[in-house]
Amino acid sequence: MGTKRRSDRSQRKLASLRLQIARAEARLTTLHASIAEARSDAGLAAVQDVRAENKHLLATNLRAEQAASDSQLALDLAVKASQTDPLTGLRNRSVLFGRLSHELDLASRLGHHVGVLLLDLNNFKQLNDRHGHAFGDLMLQRVASVLTATVRASDTVCRLGGDEFVVVASTPTRDGVSQLAQKITEALSEPFSVGGRMMTVSASVGLSVFPEDGDAEDVLVSKADESMYAIKRSRSLESICQRSTNSVLASPEPVVQARL
Repeated sequence: MGTKRRSDRSQRKLASLRLQIARAEARLTTLHASIAEARSDAGLAAVQDVRAENKHLLATNLRAEQAASDSQLALDLAVKASQTDPLTGLRNRSVLFGRLSHELDLASRLGHHVGVLLLDLNNFKQLNDRHGHAFGDLMLQRVASVLTATVRASDTVCRLGGDEFVVVASTPTRDGVSQLAQKITEALSEPFSVGGRMMTVSASVGLSVFPEDGDAEDVLVSKADESMYAIKRSRSLESICQRSTNSVLASPEPVVQARL
């Protein structure tokens, strides 16, 4: 009886093994068929189609990346152009308040002063009318170069328009702002050649200082503007008095100096 049971188990086990072998042979047959199909013309064509599609996708991705890079470059150039004065290459009015706000925040944390220096060239209109706009443009470019060379790289120089410029500078002391204004005035007064003419430049420089004159951007710019025009009016009054004196004490051989 025990021998019969062992025989039945062996037969069942053998039948199970034969079934597993049959299934494995079926899978192997299917695999051989797939390999044969891949090696056939249709299979090779499918592989080539996949490779071509991958190549197309790669080229499309590269074009998309280049288009994105070109768009970013164009955007950067457009932003820079919108913030730059085309004649002098300086920052324009649109940048002024953002830069000033940044300097005020930094100075508040460090306990520094921020100077706003507003410059207006003296007698520029007369020179422009006398020598032409092209000559006037050269003068403005010269002033921009002098200002950029005189201030620190961390300072901001903007052209507001016409013959008006503004400098924003942070200094540890209030005296540092006055010293910078003097430094700019002296640098501008150095003789230079423009269009074959030796010229000197003078400017009315008004200034305001944070925190003594205010802590808001528009207030500081407004006070620097008021200071500049007060100086300009004072110069105009001095000029009138000087002309009146010269009309009485005229020299027979007047000396002519080209000044802006």
